[in-house]
Formats: sequence, C-alpha cells, structure tokens
Amino acid sequence: MQPPKSVKDLARKTQQDITFDVPVSGHNFESDMDLQEFIKYFSNTGFQATNIGLAIKEIEKMKNSKIFFGCTSNIISSGLRDIIKYLIKNKFIHVFCTTGGGIEEDIIKTFNPTFLASFNIKGSHLRDSGYNRIGNLVIPNENYEIFEKWLVSLVDEITEGYSPENPLILTPSKLIKIFGEKINHQNSILYWASKNGINIYCPGITDGSIGDILTFHPKRECLKLDVIEDIYNLNREAFFQKSTGAIILGCGIIKHQILNANLFRNGLDFCVLVNTAEEYNGSDAGASIEEAISWGKVVPDNTAVKIFGDATIIFPILVAGSFYKQNK
Repeated sequence: MQPPKSVKDLARKTQQDITFDVPVSGHNFESDMDLQEFIKYFSNTGFQATNIGLAIKEIEKMKNSKIFFGCTSNIISSGLRDIIKYLIKNKFIHVFCTTGGGIEEDIIKTFNPTFLASFNIKGSHLRDSGYNRIGNLVIPNENYEIFEKWLVSLVDEITEGYSPENPLILTPSKLIKIFGEKINHQNSILYWASKNGINIYCPGITDGSIGDILTFHPKRECLKLDVIEDIYNLNREAFFQKSTGAIILGCGIIKHQILNANLFRNGLDFCVLVNTAEEYNGSDAGASIEEAISWGKVVPDNTAVKIFGDATIIFPILVAGSFYKQNK
C-alpha cells in the first residue's frame, strides 16, 4: 500500500473506507410537536439521546417476547415506582426482579410517603432528626416502625401452627406474593403483581429491613426461606421461551440474576440496560453487552442497548415512546 501524498489524498481514502448516511439533527421548536414527535428527535441528536432512541426501538422489538424487568431499590424509592406499577398493572412486563429494599419500599409507600429533600443535607442532622436519606429523598424513621409492626403481625399470622421442628417453608417469591395479597393497595407494585400473576423474584430479600425484622422475630425459626428453589423458578421463566427481552434499571444482583437466568436458553434476544456504571474495574455492575455475550447471557446477533445515565430521567422517556404509545 502506498502512503498518502497529501492531506486531501488521506481524506479521500478515509471517506472511501466508510460512509455514514444519517445526519445529526435536533429538536425543531419552531414547529408544533406532540409527545411522540418530541421523543423521535432523540434518535438523531447524538450521544446518549441517540441511545434512548435505539432503546425505544429495542423495546418495540421485544413486545412479543417474555419480558424480564429489573430494578434496584432506589428506583422504587423514587417516583419511578408509579411507572413500574403501570407496567405491571397493564401486564406489559412478565417477570420482575428487585432487591430487598425494593420490596420494603413499595410496602412502606402504601402507609406513608417518601419526601423530597436535598443531596446536601448534613447526615448527622438528619440522623438526629429521625430521617434516612436516599440521594435527595428522605424516609422518616416512623415509616419503618409502621412497616415493622405490619410485617411482625403478618409473620405471626402465617406461621400459626408451625414450629422450629416443622417450619413453614416459602420461597421469597411466594412470600412476596403474600405481601401483595395482604397489602391490598392499588398503588402498590406488589399488589398488582399478585393480582396479575406476575412473579417477583428477590434473591437478596434479607439485605435490608425485611432481613432485620425476620432475624429478631420471636418465631424466626418457624419460617424458612428457600432461595435455591426461587433461583430454579427464575431460571425456568426463561426455559423454552421462543424469545426473551430484558429492561434493567441499575446494576448489581438484579442485573446478574436476569442475565444469568437467560444463559440457560443461550441468551436474551433483546436487552436494554440503564445505569451509570463503567466496566474498567471488572465489576458485573458495569459489564457491557459484549461481556454478557461472552458468557452466553445475550445472543451474539443482537441490537441490545446500554444507556449511560440517570434512570429517573431516561426511563419515563422510554416508556412514553413504547408502552404508553401502545396503550393509547
């Protein structure tokens, strides 16, 4: 190969090697636009906005598949809880995986609200005042006191007639279903999942208030949680499915559990990840789609998308451009 003789020659060779045909463009506020037109502009804006457009297309593709949805507890602490409830109420998603905090936050919000605050409030001042901070949200201690009273009473009820020698054995998903039936509140994610037969899996159910309350409950030895059976159940949710998709907000255990379940069918066909984690430290949290492919958790031939950003901003746009449009 001869080296280029000039900058013009170099540019010409480069242009012949690869071409692009979609010009960058932004929102046209000179003309009227409805919500769907507004959302369409993201596709050609560039950066993470373009990934939002690609993610909406990916969700559209997975609508005839079994959809696994996952999120961390902070998502349910935020106002996104209402959007997740909407998806489950309308049966847009078919399997839900969350953390222990996600379960308790949904229940707690049926009793009392979580409040907006600030990222910058001094921690010691909040501690002295009886508030617990999640980002710029706060939860009063009394909310946990009400939750503890409710859960202690429920455990008393369901373990009636059982003993340490003959304990009640439940999977976490079965216990969560009981929570949904008992809470009987139409603003609750757990309520609608129970009503619509959508299984909620929580492999880390003891990591939080639920674990603390069960640990110190006087009838603790009368209740056993079978986590292994639930892993089997979650994996079977993916077995033999013609196609599967996943929408995962956040990282950690919920991300891995959904991806790992789909390993048993040779990978997800469709996948949308929304988080701010990077892969440079080798964590599963920040792992890319390409890394998931190497494990067999996502099929090699895919259009999966990862969006780097705050789910409280991104997820409402994704739902508005996909499930909400479908429901109108």
